[in-house]
Amino acid sequence: MCVNKMDIKSLYIIGMRHAIPIVLGYIPVAIAYAILAMQNGFSEFETILLSLTMYSGSSQVLFLGMVTQGATLAALLIGIFLINFRYFIMSTCVNSRILDSTTITSRVLLSFFITDESFAIFTTAPSKRAKLAYLLGLFTVSYIAWFSGTVIGVVANSILPTFIIHGLGIALYALFIALIMPGVKRSQKILFLVIATALFNTLLTRFLDFSWSIVISTLVMSTLGALLIKDENEGKPKDEENNCIDEDNTLDKEEENKGA
Repeated sequence: MCVNKMDIKSLYIIGMRHAIPIVLGYIPVAIAYAILAMQNGFSEFETILLSLTMYSGSSQVLFLGMVTQGATLAALLIGIFLINFRYFIMSTCVNSRILDSTTITSRVLLSFFITDESFAIFTTAPSKRAKLAYLLGLFTVSYIAWFSGTVIGVVANSILPTFIIHGLGIALYALFIALIMPGVKRSQKILFLVIATALFNTLLTRFLDFSWSIVISTLVMSTLGALLIKDENEGKPKDEENNCIDEDNTLDKEEENKGA
């Protein structure tokens, strides 16, 4: 079977299969989120509903923290808007790469399901896979994994011993530390920015509500980061890009052999 002529079902299945690594990361994080939400007084229904409608781990954790601290609606909206602002760019990139003809309504709906992980997989996939069916395969498995992890966390919160529940409650914070460590090891500027952000936010909490200190520190330090930290890929030789193309062609051949 030629990859160029993959039918919708084949592309959808490939997309589902390529989302399996996302599942392995989403379920533990969703479990930790659900337990954290329950510990902060959210009901089972509220915990699951938030997971279904917001569908962004970082936003959900921020939402929990700000609501628990009594944030105003304005601060809550601004905070969520800032932390999700990257999805405007991601959605534009994904929708512009889809080879199929799509309506504005369908593009808006697709944008809801875009996450950092699905964005990375779709935008780095060979152009022959830049089809709606492949993207829907990624979205289906990812969304179900996040929902399932949330449900498991809600159930686990009521049956697991207290000391395990408390341990899982800090798992999300450990996750965010793990996420910044590669960047910190690679660049002293990132290390400086992380430390400066923590200190700046701590200082602001002495004069402002927790919610507004988060908003202001995010705005100020992200702007500073944009000015200080440059893209390391700038000026890379074109040979590296050609190597990426060769790798994509190899992936195409592998998928073709699997589908034959």
